[in-house]
Amino acid sequence: MTLAVLADENIPAVEHYVGSLGRVTRCNGRTLHSAQLAGVDVLLVRSVTQVDEQLLAGSAVRFVGTATSGVDHVDRSWLQQQGIGFCHAPGANANSVVEYVLAAIAAVGDHLETLLGGGRVGIVGYGHIGRALAARLECLGIACLVSDPWLE
Repeated sequence: MTLAVLADENIPAVEHYVGSLGRVTRCNGRTLHSAQLAGVDVLLVRSVTQVDEQLLAGSAVRFVGTATSGVDHVDRSWLQQQGIGFCHAPGANANSVVEYVLAAIAAVGDHLETLLGGGRVGIVGYGHIGRALAARLECLGIACLVSDPWLE
């Protein structure tokens, strides 16, 4: 069975990862509308696309994937009621964010020297990114203080 996949044009390498499923077509996720979903089985989006009944009603879409960790743009309850599969990518950008934070620490003033000399870093949020940042900092011998109201 060959699937029709419609993917946001700004998701890299989609053809490489899902091309074996069938025909991959690209779209502008910011302007995606229901008429573009005719004959589409799989929809791959980013956070710029609101995925809800207004977009999907009457379509043949059976699976929605988002290349994001957040899901605010997806009406998961409606998808579940319709039997439409869903997947997101929690933690997918964690390494990139951690590398950015480490670069920012190194680039601004003498923060890195202070931290390497016994300073501590406070991390608010201990999800994928917070855990990855703490692990990297601890490898450098930098102590971390963590606060996450959702986990406490």
